[in-house]
Amino acid sequence: MDYLDLQLNLDMADWLLIAAALLGLYSIVLLPLRDSERWKERGVTVWGPVPIALFLRTTRGLNLLDRLSRPKRFWRLVASAGIPLVVLSMSYFLILVLLMAYIMVQEPPQPSSYNAPRNILLIPGLNEYIPFVWGWIALLVTMVVHEFAHGILSRVEGVRIRSMGIVALFLAPIAAFVEPDEDELFGTKDKPPIVSKGARIRILSAGVIANFIVAAIAMALFFGPVIGSISPLDRVIVVDVKEGSLAQEAGFEKGMVLLEENGKEIRILDELSNGPKDDASKLIMSYENHDEILQLKGEPAQGIIIASVSNNSSAADAGLSARMVITKIDGVKISGLEGFRAYMNSTQPRQRITLTTGDGIEFPLELKSYSNDKGIGFIGIELSNKAIYSNAVYTSGVTFQQAPSRELLATMKAIHLNSIGGIMYLLSLPFAGISGFSEKGFPGFSGWLAVVFEPTGWAEPLGGKLFWIANLLLWIGWINLYAGLFNCLPAVPLDGGHIFRDLTQAALERLMDAKKAEKVTRTVVAFLAWIVLTSIVITVIAPFTHDLSLL
Repeated sequence: MDYLDLQLNLDMADWLLIAAALLGLYSIVLLPLRDSERWKERGVTVWGPVPIALFLRTTRGLNLLDRLSRPKRFWRLVASAGIPLVVLSMSYFLILVLLMAYIMVQEPPQPSSYNAPRNILLIPGLNEYIPFVWGWIALLVTMVVHEFAHGILSRVEGVRIRSMGIVALFLAPIAAFVEPDEDELFGTKDKPPIVSKGARIRILSAGVIANFIVAAIAMALFFGPVIGSISPLDRVIVVDVKEGSLAQEAGFEKGMVLLEENGKEIRILDELSNGPKDDASKLIMSYENHDEILQLKGEPAQGIIIASVSNNSSAADAGLSARMVITKIDGVKISGLEGFRAYMNSTQPRQRITLTTGDGIEFPLELKSYSNDKGIGFIGIELSNKAIYSNAVYTSGVTFQQAPSRELLATMKAIHLNSIGGIMYLLSLPFAGISGFSEKGFPGFSGWLAVVFEPTGWAEPLGGKLFWIANLLLWIGWINLYAGLFNCLPAVPLDGGHIFRDLTQAALERLMDAKKAEKVTRTVVAFLAWIVLTSIVITVIAPFTHDLSLL
């Protein structure tokens, strides 16, 4: 272990020690509240043997629930109509969770940010794929909608609401709740519930149904009038900055958008590479909602950017790697993807060539045979099939490419939410992003994405505020959808677990007496909850067993 690794490990240990100390101090501060009757009377309680979660209850707002629940027939109709959707979603998400666990067992992936435990939770700031501001707004909307729906249907069916409030973790609100009288809702050993199984299923389904309705409205607005009022702009963006290069020293960062070079507006890649630069160029870059003036000296060179390098290939043996920009082959300049393909189509296996990168470094290698075409030499690098994703300009350590704004917008408009494939794509969007556009998820129209588009039509007077609306709708829709599906899982204490229990028992009571049906139902529900919990745990820990896998 070298000094840097040792220092990093020490830093991690220090942070863990600090985190443990803060957690202990926080728990000590909350400890007096655990047994305090005076604070309980005020609606403040803590949870856990080591106090962590803070519950803030109130009876204010209960009159509002009573007023909202007055059109009882309407709410019963909405809840009853939504129950089949809840059951279908329960089956769909259960299959998805089980399939994911199966894949993880068969072939555990390498640990990455995609499967990090922190990114499983929908907590903005903890989950690195969810933007902090939009995420918290969307999460609060999701919690309020979900819990209010439970409260309204409880009052519709005559179940008393004891209180409502929020749950705070480290003083940050992480959940909202409406607390129905559980004795009236589920009954006790000595007293049956005051509602039928059908009414209870409506109450338990209400939160998920409300989440789905809000998600549908938000997504319909986002993919409809909002996306329809956004037009692409021709812009050049920074896609890579080499470590320790002149460009990095000058202040260039990935995601910057090039606006001007020496007073001339730059919109397409060719305008950046139209001749040698004897003096340092003054570039105006847009980054994080502000403009910066940076200077860079060096001659821009056109070429193609390597997406990835195949194992055991000529490129790998020569030392080529992803993100390098190939500008010459055997001293011949490569203007772009078409020029590269034309040259390679004239080569043969076992032919020796020399590739030159933007840094001027030469990589001699011997071409191999391609599996499908033995007459053409094969380097072993992966490129995009479209020029806009492959063509690049390299200058002194910074790589520029044309912003794929038109292609991104076309991809967004092609998402069909009325299909299973469209829903799957939408669920993975914040994490997987849009192929060719974002390496680390899709955060919405922020950063460079807010610079390569402009509002048109009805939204033109809004200017940049249109992107605020777009981000708000996207995250409200996505978090409501995800939270609704997760709550459908047939595992107590989730809503889906209680719904599954009542549906199973109601079906079994048609085949056997009530007591036997209840006993079988408890066994089935416990087993299914164990399956769901185990699948989730496997999904979390599987990446850490990648190196131990024997498959």
